Amino acid sequence: MKKMTVGIIPAPELPESIAYKLVDKLPDAFSGHIDKDLSWEVEIVRDPLTGAAEKVDEIINRAADLKQEHNWDYAVCLTDLPIFSGKDVVLGDVNDKEGVAQISIPAFGILPVGKRVEKAIIQMVSELYYRVNGHGKVLNKDIDSAAINNLRLLRSDSAFSPIRKVNPPDRIEKADVRFIVVPRVNGRQRLLFGMAHANRPWTIIPAFKRVVAIAFATGAYGLVFPSLWNLSVAYGSTRFIVLMLGAILGMIIWVIFAHNLWEKPTKKSHRKLRLLYNTATVITLGIAVLVYYTMLFILFLVAVAFFVPPEVFAETVGLEGEVSYKYYFHLTWLVTSVATVVGAIGSGLESDKVVRNIMYGYRQQQRYKEMEHYDDFLKDEEDYK
Repeated sequence: MKKMTVGIIPAPELPESIAYKLVDKLPDAFSGHIDKDLSWEVEIVRDPLTGAAEKVDEIINRAADLKQEHNWDYAVCLTDLPIFSGKDVVLGDVNDKEGVAQISIPAFGILPVGKRVEKAIIQMVSELYYRVNGHGKVLNKDIDSAAINNLRLLRSDSAFSPIRKVNPPDRIEKADVRFIVVPRVNGRQRLLFGMAHANRPWTIIPAFKRVVAIAFATGAYGLVFPSLWNLSVAYGSTRFIVLMLGAILGMIIWVIFAHNLWEKPTKKSHRKLRLLYNTATVITLGIAVLVYYTMLFILFLVAVAFFVPPEVFAETVGLEGEVSYKYYFHLTWLVTSVATVVGAIGSGLESDKVVRNIMYGYRQQQRYKEMEHYDDFLKDEEDYK
C-alpha cells in the first residue's frame, strides 16, 4: 500500500498543543475522508518561525523548506498569525506548487478549537491531494467531487461564521486557494477572541499567586471590621454591579499601563494590526481578571461562611430574625470588589517581563520584542546622528 506522509508544523504553545492532541486521530481521518487505499502517516515538527513570521509568504516558504528536509508529501502549518485578505479574515491558504498549506488558529475563535482545526487540516490536505498529483505537478482541472464534499467539513464549522473558498485576485501572497470567514463582522469577533485564547488568559491564577495572596489577606482583614458588614446590607444590587465592573475595569487599565502592555505607534507597526493586538490584549486581560475575580469570590465565600457567625452578623447590622444566604452573598461580593482593587495595586509589584509572560502568547511576545528592539534601533540611529 502506498504511503503518504503529512507534516504538521505548529507554532509554539497553543498551536503545538492542538497538533499533539490531533496527531493520533489524523491518519484515520485522512483515510476516511480523502483516500482509504493509502497508508497515511503524520509527523509533527515544532517551528518557532511559524510563530514569529508576520507574513503568509514567510510561513509558506518555511513550510516548503521543512517539507523538503523531512521528505513529506504535504505540509500544513498551524500559526497564530492573524491574516487578512483586504477586509476579510483568512482561515487558511493552500499553495499548489509547494504542496503546503497554512491554517490561522485565531480565526477559529475560542472553543472548541481542536475539533475545528482537525476539520481544517483534513480540508487542506484534501485540497492538496486532489489539486496536485503524486509527483507534485499541479493538475489542470478543478478539484473533483470528493474534495468538494470535503469542503462541507469546513463550512459546517460554525453556523454563525461560514467559510468561503476563494481564489485570491492577485499573486502578492503565495496562495492558490484561500478560505475566508464570512460575514466580516463575525469573522473579526472570532479573530479577536481567538487571539485572546492564544494568550492563555486562564494561566493568571498560578502566575499571580502573590497578587491573589495580597488581595485575599487584605479582604480577610477587612472582614474583621463591621464597616463592610453594614455596607453590604445597605447597598442595592445596582451598586454591587457598579463596584464589580469598576474594580475589574480598574485592574485591567492599571495592569496595561503599569506594565506597558499597550502597543504604541511606531514607523514599523501597521495601525490596523496595532489596534488588533491592543484589542486582543484588553480582551485577554478582561478574561484573566474575570477568572481572578471568580477565584477571589469563591475564597471569600468560604471565609465568610466559616468566620462570620449569623448571630453576630445580625446583631452588628441590626437585622431581626434569621440571616439569609443573600446577606452572605452580598458581603462576599463587596469584599471581592474591594480586594480586586488591592490586587490591581499588588500586581504592580510584579516585573514587566513576568506580566508579559503571563498575558501574552508566543506571537504577541515576539511582536512586543520586535517593536521594542525597533524603538531601541531608532534611538541609537538618532543618537548616532
